[in-house]
Amino acid sequence: MNKLTKEKRTQLIAIGLGMVTVMAVLWFALIEFQWAKLKTVGAKIVAAQKEIEKDQKVGRQAAEIEAELKDATGRLQTVETTMPSGDLFYWFISHLKQFNTPGYKVEMPQVGQPTVGEVPVLANYPYHQVSISVVGNAYYSDLGRFIADFENHFPYARLQNLSVEPSGGATPDEKEKLSFHMDIVVLLKPSNS
Repeated sequence: MNKLTKEKRTQLIAIGLGMVTVMAVLWFALIEFQWAKLKTVGAKIVAAQKEIEKDQKVGRQAAEIEAELKDATGRLQTVETTMPSGDLFYWFISHLKQFNTPGYKVEMPQVGQPTVGEVPVLANYPYHQVSISVVGNAYYSDLGRFIADFENHFPYARLQNLSVEPSGGATPDEKEKLSFHMDIVVLLKPSNS
């Protein structure tokens, strides 16, 4: 029984090679094709998961952004309550007197009339600007401190067109003083709010 005829052995080898060929064809035709499809589907799933995570992150940040917007709106409303209103000349004079404490030693004997206009840099800006010219005398360090503190105290105000020159006083103390001219520009609260 161990002895197979040459014909039977050839048939068995042919059947074996045929089976190997059929299995290789099936492997490449069906299984490899399915694996490639699985890889493509897997890549799509990973991309979809990343997109979902991104959307969830945006959703979580939306609440934070909304809270920040509410906080910023509240701060803006608080600042707007301190903006000029009513008699603008009186507002400037009273705020300059309140702010210009004796610690600054800044004298401002001449204050011009306020002028109202559009903010020149930004189109359709919801605020107008009010500017007033001020002339005075001060020591260099006092004037610098006054300007820095004034702009920090009033976030809607800027000092512009500052020109400084020696005062030329009679005493040595007065000779160290500077004469200055500057425009104080303040945003004016919109009338529709």
